[in-house]
Amino acid sequence: MKNTFKKVFIGFMAFAMVTGSFAQQRAHKKDNESYPKEWKQIARMEQGSFFLTDEARRIAENVLAFQRCTGGWPKNIDMARRMNDKELAKVIKDKSRCDDSTIDNNATTAQMIFLARLYRQTKDIRYRDAFLQGVEYLLSGQYENGGWPQFWPSPRGYQIHITFNDDAIVNTLNMIRDMMNYKAPYEDDLIDKALCVRLEKAFNKGIECILATQIIKDGEPSVWCQQNDRETLKPAPARAYELPSYCSAESAGIVRLLMELPSPDARVKRAVHGAMKWFDRYKLTGLKCERIVLANGERDTRLVEDPQARPIWARYYDLKYCEPYVCDRDGLPRRHLEEIGTERRNGYSWYNSRPAELFAIYNAWADKYDPKHKVAISLATKGANENGLIEMYRRPMAERTAFDVVVKPGESIQAAIEKAPEIPTVPFKILLLNGTYHQKVIIDRPNIVLVGENRDSTRIVLAETAQTRTITEYHGRPVGNGVIVLQEGADDCVISGLTVYNNYGTAVENTTTHQMAIFGRATRTIIINSNVWADGNDALSLWAPGSNGMYYHADLYLRCPGVDFLCPRGWCYATRCHFYGDSRAMIWHDGRGDKNKKLVITNSSFDAKTPTLLGRYHHDSQFYLIKCKMSKNVLDGNIHYAYSDKVLDPCPWGLRTYYYGCTREGGHSGWLNDNLKEAENAPEFYGVTAKWTFNGKWDPEQRIRDLWNVLAY
Repeated sequence: MKNTFKKVFIGFMAFAMVTGSFAQQRAHKKDNESYPKEWKQIARMEQGSFFLTDEARRIAENVLAFQRCTGGWPKNIDMARRMNDKELAKVIKDKSRCDDSTIDNNATTAQMIFLARLYRQTKDIRYRDAFLQGVEYLLSGQYENGGWPQFWPSPRGYQIHITFNDDAIVNTLNMIRDMMNYKAPYEDDLIDKALCVRLEKAFNKGIECILATQIIKDGEPSVWCQQNDRETLKPAPARAYELPSYCSAESAGIVRLLMELPSPDARVKRAVHGAMKWFDRYKLTGLKCERIVLANGERDTRLVEDPQARPIWARYYDLKYCEPYVCDRDGLPRRHLEEIGTERRNGYSWYNSRPAELFAIYNAWADKYDPKHKVAISLATKGANENGLIEMYRRPMAERTAFDVVVKPGESIQAAIEKAPEIPTVPFKILLLNGTYHQKVIIDRPNIVLVGENRDSTRIVLAETAQTRTITEYHGRPVGNGVIVLQEGADDCVISGLTVYNNYGTAVENTTTHQMAIFGRATRTIIINSNVWADGNDALSLWAPGSNGMYYHADLYLRCPGVDFLCPRGWCYATRCHFYGDSRAMIWHDGRGDKNKKLVITNSSFDAKTPTLLGRYHHDSQFYLIKCKMSKNVLDGNIHYAYSDKVLDPCPWGLRTYYYGCTREGGHSGWLNDNLKEAENAPEFYGVTAKWTFNGKWDPEQRIRDLWNVLAY
């Protein structure tokens, strides 16, 4: 990438001009009052006369102020909003930033269109100069292969990839094409001949990149991924839920651009024919994606059957089967919208109809440019989900050949663990076939991956309390109470696809004394896709020494009539879990020793047989509940200190319970109100992730993705 960014000099006079302009604006209207139209509409509004108004000039001062030294602009900024002096000073200070200039979400291109239209009406050279700096920014960001990254000159992570996502490159190429053709508002003296030559070269390189990145499926061109590796040009991932895929929405924008080329060559024709054939083959019929409002006022998104619905397309189709999927922030593909949390389910466009707009356009285009190779397409035929081409809701399957040991009912799970090296350098993977195993399992070494064939029919059942332990010592070390026990040092272990049940309270004695289903003294423990049941207290107890453990849970059903049945010591993140209790507090946390320790629960539900407390604590603790639902049997009261008549620990950090987007059937007395802003550093709800929970020290979701061939569910 070239480093030819023009520096914008911010001297005293420039600062005085801008601040003076803002002061004059505030003399007429209140601070922070916004122009009634959205910024993204203002730049493209039809009324050219608007750009002669004082309001247009006022907005222009914002646009000039936000332009970075790179020549580009940051995204998601309302350029029409009025700013006070403090806000303006920060914007001026940020002009030297090189890490947030982008073409994402119409940033930079929208500001350039606005400035070009304003210059056309006013001939103010400040607008022309800022516009030309924007042009230089666009040209400087293009790779030699013709693509553009999402951000430059200082991209981070996935931002370095060639980015079609949200039409970033298509919008850029459309603008470059209009500029090199002197299309309004780029006529007059904005674009000289030398610049026009450079723009034409950039446009042609961009088309070459599009043709080079089209995915070839079964020897034929199909559609595009949202982003591609800048070196290999292969599909690449972006955010955790944006996996390498066939992408329908962005591909529709690309195909429209290709069909607008005045003289398409054979490669362009082949690309268009191939993409339209793919759109026709993989449309979805008889389905409708609808956004609804639930009885409690919450929004929800769902995919429902509707024989009269017009064709739609999934945003993503996997690269293996070319079948639709959705994804949460854990980066794991799912087939049903209900399988991902409400934040991503409602906050992303998973289905769209953009390709449908191209069918009539394509028929006319093919008749004009290449009738010989025209593809027969129709919006009236059955889609891939109805004609048998794809399996719409294919369940992921673990690869049995990828396991190191397979255990059958009647065989010893412990013997399988003993086959692993004492310190495995790679995950040692054990598969338990369907059946019931009446065994105590002791994991005494790291990197063990214990997977059941099916969470409901692969069961490990044992009746045990601390006083009735069947095994108290193993390899010379004491063993705790639990059906599965992770010994100290058994770090980086994964448990999935099991029912783990301590049934002492029903099989032996009617008591809720401590009956751990899973007990652990290790750290970096992952427990997912399992039923964890106990007839007594502390069903899932992960207690690393010094309360310094890190634990990750997803898709668990935790059932316990006792107290504290999720009771981690240290850092814990749990998502998409269902808790079912009976009269006593369900969750507990020990966060002693580090103010940053926390228990985070997201997109989960709480229910109980009888009125039940949500949670309690004995020691310093910190709870975050995000987008959780509670039944009416969860008592209307906040998490609280365990005792009212004594104090075992003064808990100097006090009560720290934070909620966002949580609901309780029948309402609540105020304790469940959103208060995430009161937490330290006031995180946004979508930023409360596993990585955030563990302060970047551990990424359990990446580990799950790495093991997905054996963990898939």
